[in-house]
Amino acid sequence: MYGYQLHVPAPIDVYLAMHRAVQEVLDEEGDSEGLLVHFAYPVHDGFSLVEVWETKEQLETFNREVFPKAMSRAGLSMGDAQPEPVEFTPAVLMTPRAFSSDAAT
Repeated sequence: MYGYQLHVPAPIDVYLAMHRAVQEVLDEEGDSEGLLVHFAYPVHDGFSLVEVWETKEQLETFNREVFPKAMSRAGLSMGDAQPEPVEFTPAVLMTPRAFSSDAAT
């Protein structure tokens, strides 16, 4: 497994726009194979995002094939300065059931 955490100094509304656009692209084209868990939350100066994938290569495929399309659809720039992820290797991941929350919308 491969995991990372990312802090983005942008309002949570930016994340919500990205998330909606990613969902639209995935609904049309698929290809989030390998994503095990994804969550984001607002912090005092932006938002943080955590993901766990089966492999780093699956994340790289997603970032190459899906994410740029979603950013374009949301009208957001990828920009030159990208936040630096903090990588980690999960020891255990338990997902007893699927759950989707629209609490922040």
